[in-house]
Amino acid sequence: MKMKLEHYILGLLIINPSTGYDIKKHLDTEGRFTRRRAPLSQIYNTLKRMHEDSLVTFVEEKRDSKPDLKIYSLTEKGQRFLLDYLSSPLEKPFRYNESSIFFRIRYAFLLEIDLIIRQIQEELDFRQKQISKFRFRDRTIESVNLSAEELSYVHAINDVLHNYGSAAMDLYLAHLHQILAFFENQEQTADNEVTA
Repeated sequence: MKMKLEHYILGLLIINPSTGYDIKKHLDTEGRFTRRRAPLSQIYNTLKRMHEDSLVTFVEEKRDSKPDLKIYSLTEKGQRFLLDYLSSPLEKPFRYNESSIFFRIRYAFLLEIDLIIRQIQEELDFRQKQISKFRFRDRTIESVNLSAEELSYVHAINDVLHNYGSAAMDLYLAHLHQILAFFENQEQTADNEVTA
C-alpha cells in the first residue's frame, strides 16, 4: 500500500489534535525529511475528504474578528486506517529515500515489535541486494561525440557521483542497523520482563 498524505496526517493526529495550519507547519519543518511539502490548499482539501470519510473529526474554536479555527482529531476509523497501513507489506521503491520505512518506524509504538523488526530487516535485505547488483557494475561510458580527454573527465565526474551515492546508501543502511538493534534490544527487554 502506497503512503499518502492521509497517512501522514493521521500519524500527526494520533499524537496531538491539530489545525490544518499546524500540519502545514510540521510538513515545512520536521516533516521535510519524511515527506515532500504540501500547499495549505491540498492539506485542507485532504482534511475535508478525510472528514467526509470519517477518518477525522473536528471541533470549531470561535475567534473574535478571525475565521473559526478547526482543530482536527483522529477517529477510531482513522486509527484503524493508519494501523492497516503501518501493518501492510512494505513497498520497496527503487530509490531508498522514497521508502516509507522511517514513517513506519516513527509510529512503531502502535505495532507489535516483531512486525517493525521484520519490516526493517526486509528493507535492509532489499537494499543489500541492490548494492550487490548495482554498486560494482560496469560503468564504462562510450561516446562518439566526446574527445578522449572529455570522456575521461565525464568518467571522473560519474565516479564522484557514484561514490556519493554509495556513501549515502551505506549511511542509510548503517542507520537502519542501529534502529534495528534498538528494537531488538526493546524486544529482548520485554522478553526478559515476561520471564522474570
